[in-house]
Amino acid sequence: MRILIVEDEVKIRTGMSRLISEHTEHTVVGEARNGKEGLELIRSLRPELVISDIRMPVMGGLEMLEEVKRLGIRCHFIVLSGYSEFEYAQKALRYGVDDYLLKPLAPEDVTSLLDKIQAKIDEETQITAQSTEGLLRELILGIRTGTQRDYGVLRKEASLSETEPLFLVAGFLADVDTSYFEVLEERLERIRELYSEYIFLFTVLENTREVFCLIQGELTEEELCALLQRRLYRGLSSEDMPVWTLQGLENLQRLGKAGEELRGRYLYGMVFGYHVVITEKMVQSFEEKPYQYPAQLEGRVRVSVCQGSEQNLEKDAEAFMDYVRHMGCNPGYFRKAYTKLLACIENVCGEVNPEAARQIQSRDLLKTVSDAVTIGALERSLRKAIEIVLSTRDRREDIRNYTIRRAINFIREHYMENISLELLADHLEITPEYLSTLFNKEMGLNFTTFLKQFRISHAKRLLKGTDKKIYEIANEVGYNDPKYFNRVFKEEVGVSPGDYRQVK
Repeated sequence: MRILIVEDEVKIRTGMSRLISEHTEHTVVGEARNGKEGLELIRSLRPELVISDIRMPVMGGLEMLEEVKRLGIRCHFIVLSGYSEFEYAQKALRYGVDDYLLKPLAPEDVTSLLDKIQAKIDEETQITAQSTEGLLRELILGIRTGTQRDYGVLRKEASLSETEPLFLVAGFLADVDTSYFEVLEERLERIRELYSEYIFLFTVLENTREVFCLIQGELTEEELCALLQRRLYRGLSSEDMPVWTLQGLENLQRLGKAGEELRGRYLYGMVFGYHVVITEKMVQSFEEKPYQYPAQLEGRVRVSVCQGSEQNLEKDAEAFMDYVRHMGCNPGYFRKAYTKLLACIENVCGEVNPEAARQIQSRDLLKTVSDAVTIGALERSLRKAIEIVLSTRDRREDIRNYTIRRAINFIREHYMENISLELLADHLEITPEYLSTLFNKEMGLNFTTFLKQFRISHAKRLLKGTDKKIYEIANEVGYNDPKYFNRVFKEEVGVSPGDYRQVK
């Protein structure tokens, strides 16, 4: 069961989510702080159950419930209330709420009530499955293995012919405006009315925002594509990304396999666009280009993340998105490219912006990208990561360049060794000239001076804090020649190491 929690108190909201995750097989698909946020998530996520507080800021639970019913969205409701709000809970029951839970919440009460709601949903599903649309859905999704009797019932109830062409159409509509999905059934019913000479059977999967249509009639695949484009793409903006795809069926026994194939074809919207009906012929004739990851663009994004430059980071991200849109390779690589770039951003943030890394992880953006079906979903995930980086950047930090950070970390670990600008540049895989320029720009001094000051700083601590001999300290901070160490130390500090040790 897919559950949405709407509660303004963070502890109750997270506690409820943890309880459900740890003690039941149900899935919490989202959390909201008030009824307004909850309503938006209900419209987009289509949960099977909403657990909501009654009294919340901005919009209360009962107002949200009224609006959900007005929109005609079907889902079950449980309300949360304290003993002092018991009359509100009773009122909620009159609004059609399934049940209520009193705070503080007892785990056994929660799990028991969820079992009760699940049983109700199972019963409703069984009733729905008895209809022709329900039978069609179960055969397509593989819920039923499909017996001869099942196909016979479907053929009889839908009045299907043994000879006329048969088509299966699939639509993925998670990336279109919610209002479009809400009137979709009306549009499909209108198509059925206008083209009554065809058999037109459809089933809508609200949770995954998918539609499957079984169509039969004396028409070609090209004619059906044109019909669907005329009727199903009206009112869509350039931001909407519906995926419609179809294929012919040799027989009803191919329903399950065809449904699986059509679902696998959704990704091709990334290469064919979102205002065409994708066919098997289009996919087979598509000449895929070799996949080439834009490593140079990743490098630019990496530098921009380190520098915290809003203009450069947004510009570099847009350049990456434009590159991916035009790769022309198998669309599965689109997700691979975004996964790699987001992993890079998360890793870099782990070093230069830990809070951003934490937020990117908590929002599970890498999983979102790996599951994305449309190019819009991929791009939104990257933009969200960029937004997180820019909103959490530490303006107090002076050292912003990732390469310099790595250089300093290397010096910290190897300052006692014989390191040079050339050696460090080779480790960082850049030229010595570029490293020297970065050091002067970011640190305000050259590499040699920085290394000398770093070593002398450690020598001063050892002189004051240990009884080690001066030649031992010289060797420990990277100077093999004690006389040279004495001279460098005196130039830097103004006194010899021995005199520095004597100063209280």
